Amino acid sequence: MGRVLELPPYRAVLVVDVKGFGGWRGREQADLVRLVPVVLREVFAECGLGGEWDRAPLSASTGDGWVLGLRSGLLPLLLNPVLPTLQEVLPDGVRMRATVHIGPLTGGRSLGAGNGEARVQAHRLLDARPVRELLDRSGPGTRVAAVVSERAYVDAVLSGYAGDDPGLYVPVPVRVKSFAQTAYLRVPVPTGELLSHGFTGRAPSAVRSGRTARSRTW
Repeated sequence: MGRVLELPPYRAVLVVDVKGFGGWRGREQADLVRLVPVVLREVFAECGLGGEWDRAPLSASTGDGWVLGLRSGLLPLLLNPVLPTLQEVLPDGVRMRATVHIGPLTGGRSLGAGNGEARVQAHRLLDARPVRELLDRSGPGTRVAAVVSERAYVDAVLSGYAGDDPGLYVPVPVRVKSFAQTAYLRVPVPTGELLSHGFTGRAPSAVRSGRTARSRTW
C-alpha cells in the first residue's frame, strides 16, 4: 500500500478565461492578460472581499484567464455576488467563461502549489461544450457564462447559503476527456438564443413537433 498523506485543505475554486482570446491581436492579448487580474480585484473589492483576494492561497494567471483558490467558506459568495458583479464590471467587448468548484487543493508559493484533482476538474468544466456554447449563442450583453460543479451546486445553492433560486441553474451532462458529471449552467444576464431556446438550445416540445401555439380569445 502507498504512504498515507494528509488531505490538502478544501478550497473554493474560481477559474475564468477570456472568450476568443486567440482572435485578439498580439498587443491586445498582452493588454487582456494584464486586465484579467485588475477586473477580478475590482470585482472582489465591489463585493467587500478585497481582503480575501489579497489573502488567496492560490492566485495565478492561466495565460488567457485566472485561477483562484480560496477558503471553502467563500464558495457561496463566488456564485452570489461575485458572478453577477463580474458581469457588471467587465468592459464592453470582453466576455468570460467561469467555473466554480470546490475540493482539496494545495496552497503556498511552491511549484506544487495549486495542484489537485479539484483544479483539474475545474479546468475540465471550463472546457466543456455546454458552457462554451452559452457565449456563442448569446449577444454581447451577456458577458459572463458560468458552469458550476455538482458539488458546489449542492453545497452552496441547494443548501441556501448562496441565496440564489436553484431555478437559475440549469443542469447539463458534461464530458471532457475522462471527466464526466452533471454540472449546472448559470448566466447572470442571458440574451439572444439563451432567451428564445434556453441554455441548452433545446426548443420547446411544441416547436420541435411542428405545432404552433394558438392565442386564446377570452
